Amino acid sequence: MAKLRLTDTWLSAVTGPGDYSDTIESCLKVRVAKTGAKTFSAVRKLNGKTVRVRIGAYPEIGLREARVRAGEFRELRTLAPTAAARAEAVADAVSASAANFFSDYVADMKARGVKSYGRIKGTLMDGKYALLPFLVERHGGMPRAGDVTIHDLQAWMAESYARSPNYAPHLRSYIVTAWKWAVKNRYDFRGGARDYGIMSNIAEQLPTVPKGKPGDRYLSNDELKTLWHALDENHPTHRVLKLMIAMGGLRVTEVSMSLAANWREGWLVLPETKNGKSHQLPITRTAAPLVARCLELAHPRSPYLLSNPRDPAEPLTIAAISRGAKRLNKQLGFPDWNPRDLRRTMKTHLIDAGVDERWLDIWHNHGQTASVARKHYIRAEYADLKRDVAEAIDGWLGPILSVP
Repeated sequence: MAKLRLTDTWLSAVTGPGDYSDTIESCLKVRVAKTGAKTFSAVRKLNGKTVRVRIGAYPEIGLREARVRAGEFRELRTLAPTAAARAEAVADAVSASAANFFSDYVADMKARGVKSYGRIKGTLMDGKYALLPFLVERHGGMPRAGDVTIHDLQAWMAESYARSPNYAPHLRSYIVTAWKWAVKNRYDFRGGARDYGIMSNIAEQLPTVPKGKPGDRYLSNDELKTLWHALDENHPTHRVLKLMIAMGGLRVTEVSMSLAANWREGWLVLPETKNGKSHQLPITRTAAPLVARCLELAHPRSPYLLSNPRDPAEPLTIAAISRGAKRLNKQLGFPDWNPRDLRRTMKTHLIDAGVDERWLDIWHNHGQTASVARKHYIRAEYADLKRDVAEAIDGWLGPILSVP
């Protein structure tokens, strides 16, 4: 067994299979498999016998955390009688790492059928600006969940707020809900209790962010035209924004989370939308070539029209789309706007152009509880009306978006 001073640089680069011993913490060993997987263990002799206890896989368990766990194992005066109990003595504390807390929380959301679990996973674990890598860098290794402080969350929220003030309230709600889940799990009396070392919901101490007033922002005709021609159809977040415009102001999620199979035979057919109802719309002439381009560029192994580049099994995140809009603002020199403003923009301009607001309510899936007749509408009942709205959208967009 080779001995060396383990470092993160070495652990990240090593590929040769074998067992390696740390010269800093004598009990710590790492085994590199032929597949490249690296696993930490704590090894020591007791009563003339060598005892090995698995700590966990790298990098899910950081080097600093592994040394701490191995040191605790070395200081044990007596060992439990079974291998399983010995493993529990060391691994229980490791299982309460921030990585395992977030992983268990996301897995629970997925098991309960929460559709936003992929978005939460990106926020907490593997997104570009996720909380977990921020904590690892801030702590110099994987922290235990109970060691995360309000100051850690405050620092992460401050960075997030600087990037996107409009998205910060969503991030706060995500971490408040995650910490609330951990506290409830600690005291679960039904047999499924798990202690992550989290005693209270520290995230609730973060101040709430005031929401913007409705109707604050919509783009002018000139801004809309400039934006349209700046959008790159090869860029997935740009395709979302362009489809929102071309389809007369769809919701962000109605585009970003739609399946490729929803855009077929000249119609967009959404089985369920934000208000819990199904929604069907004819694809406008302006949107048709863009939809064809999206289908052409869709990932072959993803069900989504616009999949997440990091994980094709997931849709694009709202955060990524918001960041794309913010970069466009900077590039074009526009006053601040966010993707949801495109919906307001389209409805405002179309009403000004003479389109009946009641028709637009049906197009935008609003006001469907006004009467029993409207509450239970189906595609066939409003097909002609929706085609008329689609023609009105195309008729208004044509001269607005045309190149002079």
